[in-house]
Amino acid sequence: MYRALYRKWRPKTFSDVVGQVGITAALQNQIIHGKIGHAYLFTGTRGTGKTSCAKIFAKAVNCPHRNGADPCCECDICKGIDNGSIMDVVEIDAASNNGVDNIRDLRDETAYTPSQCTYKVYIIDEVHMLSTAAFNALLKIMEEPPAHVIFILATTEIHKVPATILSRCQRYDFMRIKPQDIEARLLYVAGQEGIQLAKDAAELISRLADGAMRDALSILDTCAGVGGEVTQQLVRRMAGVTDKGYLFDISDAVLRADAAGVLALVAQLREKSVDVKRLCDELILHYRNLLLAGVPGGQELLMGTSAEEQARYEQAARSVSPQAAVCAVKVLSDALDKMGKGTDARIELELALFNLCQPQEMRAAQPATPAPRPQPASAPQQEAVRPFTAAATPVIPAVPTQAMAETQAPVQAPAEQKAGTEDTPPWEGAASKEAASSAMPPPAQAQKPMPEPEQLAEQEPPAEAPLHAPEQAPLSEPSPSPEKAAPVSQAPAAKPAARAGAPGELAPFAQWPQIVAAMQEKDQLLYANMKDTKAYFDGRRVWIDGTELFLEFMRRNEYSSGLIKDVIEQVSGKRYLIGPYQKAGKKAAAAAPTAQQTLEALAQLGVQVEYEDEQKGKKPL
Repeated sequence: MYRALYRKWRPKTFSDVVGQVGITAALQNQIIHGKIGHAYLFTGTRGTGKTSCAKIFAKAVNCPHRNGADPCCECDICKGIDNGSIMDVVEIDAASNNGVDNIRDLRDETAYTPSQCTYKVYIIDEVHMLSTAAFNALLKIMEEPPAHVIFILATTEIHKVPATILSRCQRYDFMRIKPQDIEARLLYVAGQEGIQLAKDAAELISRLADGAMRDALSILDTCAGVGGEVTQQLVRRMAGVTDKGYLFDISDAVLRADAAGVLALVAQLREKSVDVKRLCDELILHYRNLLLAGVPGGQELLMGTSAEEQARYEQAARSVSPQAAVCAVKVLSDALDKMGKGTDARIELELALFNLCQPQEMRAAQPATPAPRPQPASAPQQEAVRPFTAAATPVIPAVPTQAMAETQAPVQAPAEQKAGTEDTPPWEGAASKEAASSAMPPPAQAQKPMPEPEQLAEQEPPAEAPLHAPEQAPLSEPSPSPEKAAPVSQAPAAKPAARAGAPGELAPFAQWPQIVAAMQEKDQLLYANMKDTKAYFDGRRVWIDGTELFLEFMRRNEYSSGLIKDVIEQVSGKRYLIGPYQKAGKKAAAAAPTAQQTLEALAQLGVQVEYEDEQKGKKPL
């Protein structure tokens, strides 16, 4: 019966182990000096030699004719351990024997002395799969085992092993095998098996193995089954990987923003049965190499590249900026993550490459540069960066009906004076105070006299302002006293706040789509709620128009409102206050007069009105 190469060429001595020189040297010294521990823990990725070293160690401590620290592999004990006929060396798969009963049986067996060997060795593979009860059952026997018992635990997920187990073991971390070591081993095995293996093919297999010798031997075994010489083209076809030339063609098309060309290349590779996930992974590594090739000293960190490929990377890196390479890695990594969640791999890769061809997507992933912002004609440039103060805060008044507007008296109090009590920013709170204290005051503000204590108390915003659109003060509110209004009126160029928020003076916030796009990288939940919102700008504050649920959430969540202001500052280059925008109809409905008040107002205007009473019929007002 044919044996697979990874089984046939499994290391039998410490000298056969590839890429783990430090670990094998430590184990050999313990065997030579007779300082053998009772529990060992081998951890590392797949195919790095954990189980092989465990079996070699079990043979070495029991071999009566060992050569130094290596077993002879010729005696009955060594052969019995290799074929599994020796009952004193037990290999347990914890993935299928993970119950507490299995560990209890093992614990009972340790009481018996070995029948043929010097030590009883228990190799527990994938030990992290044991249940909590099984770990507890194993704990005591591992702490104080009999003198003739040795435990060797192997795992790929060390973080799942309890700390109580780790503290009772000698831990050895198996590193990924270097591609150069894998390549040399493959050429040796191919020579012994009579396989014609090209050097560039062995190099490609070593990169595809990703540090696992077992994977490398399996790929070689697959390619050798085709017959003839194992070439690089054969390895690419059998392993379903793309040539480096296609990777450069794709990156060049992305650089030219040729979306159609990129999609055509993907379609061609698809027809050649190239694995899409593997192609995406190769593109991520490709852009990583482009990033490192453009960094001084980064050429030495290129992974799995030949001298010719390294030169090509250095040439291509001159046209690709580091920001563009980082953006490509992020976009492709997100696509690869979505592929693992069940979505169509081809569509995800095409969407990722299409997005990379769009200039706006590239700019969104890069640090935003400050851009000039349009300013309303009525708002001075100086007021656009002014921090929040109680005076001159814009308002968005509710629009009353014409009849109600004619019956109400004009407001006598300046809007500047009322802003201190009624125009409190709904989303500011303590954050607005901090921003106001840290910002530099404008020159006009520096000349204002110090307000009186009672005025400061009046301008202090409440701890939690209710969610409402900024509006004018109630019309029935009496005018402020001259003593309190005097300091405010001394400010030069003071404008009534109502004029800044009058209907028609609010303009759409031009940079809001960019802000929403930038929020996608900051907070996915906040982005999902902001993507359908709109924003308006009055020269000093950004008013956000969204659902009532979103506005209520923003009022209660200081972190989210602060994050929005940070993103606004990042995109626009200036920090603005924010607030909830509500249409005037909502506030007008809240303050709508009763039916009787409306009828009386119409009557005062000379309109003849009749109303119908169910009992007395129609009557004039």
